[in-house]
Amino acid sequence: MLDRHEGRWLIADHGSQVLAWEPLDGDRRQVLWYDSADPQELPGVIRGGVPICAPWFGHGPDDDQDPQHGLARLSAFDREVLLDGPRFLLVRHTVGPEELGAPFRLVHTVEMTGGSMTLNLEATCTDTVPRRFEAVWHSYFRVGDAARATVTGVEGAAWHNHATGDAGTLASDSLPISPDTDTVLQGSREALSVVDPAWGRRIDVDTQGCPTAVVWNPRMRSGTRTDLTGRSWRGFVCLETGTAKENALMLEPGQDTSLHMRVSVSTL
Repeated sequence: MLDRHEGRWLIADHGSQVLAWEPLDGDRRQVLWYDSADPQELPGVIRGGVPICAPWFGHGPDDDQDPQHGLARLSAFDREVLLDGPRFLLVRHTVGPEELGAPFRLVHTVEMTGGSMTLNLEATCTDTVPRRFEAVWHSYFRVGDAARATVTGVEGAAWHNHATGDAGTLASDSLPISPDTDTVLQGSREALSVVDPAWGRRIDVDTQGCPTAVVWNPRMRSGTRTDLTGRSWRGFVCLETGTAKENALMLEPGQDTSLHMRVSVSTL
C-alpha cells in the first residue's frame, strides 16, 4: 500500500487500485468513495476507489467469464515508484500473464498531483492466437447526495439500463441518478462529469480510448441491498469508463492497446 498526505492519496498494490485522491488546493473533500470497513479480506476484491475490471468486464462479452469483472482486481501487481514529491506522485504497476491468470500483460500508471489524477492502462496480448479484451475503470466518485447527482456529457450515446431492461439513445445531455441505475453507454463522449449539487462541485472525467461508460448506483426501487455499497448508496456515484461489451477489442498476438483517464474537480 502506498500512502501519501496522511491517507488522502492511497494506492493498493492489490489490483493496482487507487483508493483515495484528494486535491491539495480548493475543494479538500475526497474525490473517491472507499470504506476500509469493508469486511472482505484479500485476496478478494476491494470495494470502492478505482478497481480495474480486466481482461473482461462483468462476465465478458458473451456473459460466460468468471469471476465477475475479471482477474486484474484480484491480482498482486509489481510496483515501481517513478517520481515522488510533496505535490506529485507517479507510480507504475505491472502484472504478467502468469500472475494475472490470462494471456495479457497489464501496465497501470497512476499520476497524482495537487489538482488532478491521471490513470493510464496499457494491455498487451501475450497469446499465440487473437484474444478478446475488455477493460473498465470502475470508479466510485464520492458525492454529497447521489439522489441529487447527475452525469453530464451523455447526449447522443446509445444506452441500455441492465437493471430495468430499457434501452435507447439519450436525447438529453444529463443522466439523473435515479433508483435502478445500471446504465451502459456506448459511443459516449471523451469528456464526462459527475455533477454534485449537494457539495457544489463537479468531478470531470476526461478519457481517451474509452468508448464505453457505465453509470451505476445500488439504490433500488424495491428493497434495499444490505451490503456495504447498498447501505452507502447516497454517498457515491459510479461513473465507469473503458472499452467493453459492444466495444470489446480483439487483440492479435503481441498487439497492445491503451486507455487513458484524467480526473479533476471544479466548483459549480
